[in-house]
Amino acid sequence: MPIADLTKIERSVLIRAPRSLVWRAIAEVKEFSAWFQVKAEGRFAPGARVRMVSTHPECSGVVVDVIIQDVVPEQRFSWKWHPGMPVPGEDISAEPMTLVEFHLSDEGGGTRVTVIESGFDLLTLAKRSRVFDENDKGWAEQLAALGRYLP
Repeated sequence: MPIADLTKIERSVLIRAPRSLVWRAIAEVKEFSAWFQVKAEGRFAPGARVRMVSTHPECSGVVVDVIIQDVVPEQRFSWKWHPGMPVPGEDISAEPMTLVEFHLSDEGGGTRVTVIESGFDLLTLAKRSRVFDENDKGWAEQLAALGRYLP
């Protein structure tokens, strides 16, 4: 039985839409907010800090800050954030962040979207186990939501 790699999450989905439409859904704050189920304002630009407030029924009101790392139109978009659901009273400001990357490529008349979240190995073992599981399930749900959002 293979040993689980708890250092990164990698998930992929093929979306039957042109890369330009997929890119817009991922890299434009208004569209991203619609399928990712958050309220976010600002612009996804390198170095920008964007605050997202969840509108998802299971975690409505949860606040997440992301720091945009890289924006390569129609190819790659990335941010850093503190992974997992926040624990009330926990100060995460000094904790390591993980890196989330969206990679887009053409495939079979559509667009392959691959999400890679890395850096879990920088977290304590106790936190890593909890947030890895939360985010692994979360990325499956979010990629499915992206697929439903696009025509």
